Amino acid sequence: MANNSMLAADGVNPKNAILGAVNSGERSPLNNVAIKLTHTDIPTSGDTYVLAKLPVGCAVTNCYWVVSSAFSNLVDIGISNVSGAAGTDGNLDILIDGSTKDSKAVGISRADASTHASNNYAGHLCITDSYVTLTNAGAQTAGAGTLVVEYVEAL
Repeated sequence: MANNSMLAADGVNPKNAILGAVNSGERSPLNNVAIKLTHTDIPTSGDTYVLAKLPVGCAVTNCYWVVSSAFSNLVDIGISNVSGAAGTDGNLDILIDGSTKDSKAVGISRADASTHASNNYAGHLCITDSYVTLTNAGAQTAGAGTLVVEYVEAL
């Protein structure tokens, strides 16, 4: 199973078609990336899709998955290293687990202790290049949502 990049040509930012908003406050301690996705953006099951790159040293403080139109299959959202494998950040760190946060229903899911790999969601410290990833349980034929990942950059 290989990572399929959904990043722009710069290899850092999401493609314009899926980019929602990135706040640009001057020295704001909290940053976020919002990614708009429809079922056609993530049609293939079993693959991992790279949605955004997180800066080294940042701390992910929260994650929201706002499902505006139910997806046809479950979606897992996490953090991995560039290859999608275990690295110094650890294995794919689950932000939102599709088996406990149903993407097949309209609503808002957020990362919490029951879905985070450490079982204590105080955040995720990105000590290497880290990527927000999405994996779906089956081919998507319906669905739309916005993923918001909040993080604090190292000051």
